[in-house]
Amino acid sequence: MTTRTFPHELLEGLTLANDWHVLKRVEKHGTSTGGFFSCGYIAQHKDGKQGYVKALDFFSRLSDHTNPAVALKPYIDAFVFECDLLHRCRDRKLSRVVTALDDGAVTVPGIPPPSTVQYIIFELADGDIRSQLAKADQVDIAWMFRSLHHIALGVEQLHSINVAHQDLKPSNVLVFDDASSSKIADVGRAAARGVEPPHYDLVIPGEQRYAPPELLYGSAPSSWEARRMGCDAYLLGSMISSFFTTLSMTQLIQMTLDERFHWLNWHGTYEEVLPYLRAAFADALDYSAHEFPAEFRSELREALSQLCDPDPSLRGHPRDRSMKFGNPFSLQRYVSLFNLLASRAEIGLRT
Repeated sequence: MTTRTFPHELLEGLTLANDWHVLKRVEKHGTSTGGFFSCGYIAQHKDGKQGYVKALDFFSRLSDHTNPAVALKPYIDAFVFECDLLHRCRDRKLSRVVTALDDGAVTVPGIPPPSTVQYIIFELADGDIRSQLAKADQVDIAWMFRSLHHIALGVEQLHSINVAHQDLKPSNVLVFDDASSSKIADVGRAAARGVEPPHYDLVIPGEQRYAPPELLYGSAPSSWEARRMGCDAYLLGSMISSFFTTLSMTQLIQMTLDERFHWLNWHGTYEEVLPYLRAAFADALDYSAHEFPAEFRSELREALSQLCDPDPSLRGHPRDRSMKFGNPFSLQRYVSLFNLLASRAEIGLRT
């Protein structure tokens, strides 16, 4: 059987717009980040700066489609939405969101049309959090807290421009400067207030195993803040459990939830299943807390409890929820908390 090669797989050696030269393709492995319908490359600008090229595959989806224009539209729309959002993040200088250096299209020579590939060039990272956590013997507590601080700050920066990430997970956080710095990547599933993205109608915009439980049960909150920023708050909390247990909060809840109340089996309302979810959540908190360092256990458990509450109306810091004005899902207190924990841990390492 002959395996077809698609244009996005043939960029090595090409020169892109604005003097970027594609050096080599990055082969994916078990801990690689990136989607199934893209290829990654290392490129170098004429000034010597290197970047990561995300080359998008649109054409493998056309083989059995009678109307290519109809088939391509959602993918082109998604590309335009992501580029526009990345430009917005770059213009606002969000320091904890991965910067898009350039974007455009290139025609691959020597193959029959359609042979044009859309691409985005990002600042070049050392890897992602998932691959970093896989090196368990090289990870210390101070690094984990500093990474959580950077992640929380990145989400808060997105919220400050009315953008919710919605797909925060270890593989979507990249590390730089020998893993001393972390930044949020992949805004392709993000939501921007006042803009209807191509994936607007998806009840679960991100990966299911990280999703907040209300979305798994098809009970999305009605307000933009609760549905979008509340989702991000849950995902940030889930990063805590991922760091210390290797499992997301959703996976931990599922471990002890009676199968009768699992989202695939439940046919009642979310309000009716919520008490059973809260019981499983309490077990998940106990499991996670057992893995937390003793000197930080109380603060981490409290943060995890607040951020990942299965009831979206109880999610977030109590002081922010009780305020008459402002964002009840503000993450600023958690930015400060993780910064404090990181500083304490760093001092401990020096003494």
